Amino acid sequence: MATLCVSQTIQDEILEVNRTMEKAYNKGELARIAEHYTRDGIIVGNSTEIKGREAITAYWENLQGRHIKWELENVEIIDYGSTVIQRGISRLQFYHENKAFQSDVRFTLVWVKEDNEWKIKIDHYSRI
Repeated sequence: MATLCVSQTIQDEILEVNRTMEKAYNKGELARIAEHYTRDGIIVGNSTEIKGREAITAYWENLQGRHIKWELENVEIIDYGSTVIQRGISRLQFYHENKAFQSDVRFTLVWVKEDNEWKIKIDHYSRI
């Protein structure tokens, strides 16, 4: 029973970080999104591999002035103790050449504790 409570608490913490990241994007505070990755975090996607927080910050800042709305849908959170795996769907709206687009992807995040906070170590996504 105690494990279930701990897992529920961890799930709540992870989902709260998701909401914080969405809010940062929606407000145009894109560099703040990178704060939720570990210092040596990695983003891996279709033809993309970005390593380290500085590069991740640049990745998110590339959408500055083009952001519209971001929604993260949680599918599953699995607690392995010191590591948590989250699967979900991301719906990211942005402008490209003055037209609104939506990028829908499935994501898998590997969360670890860094500085006593849950941070993203690996962010893997693929288009839906």
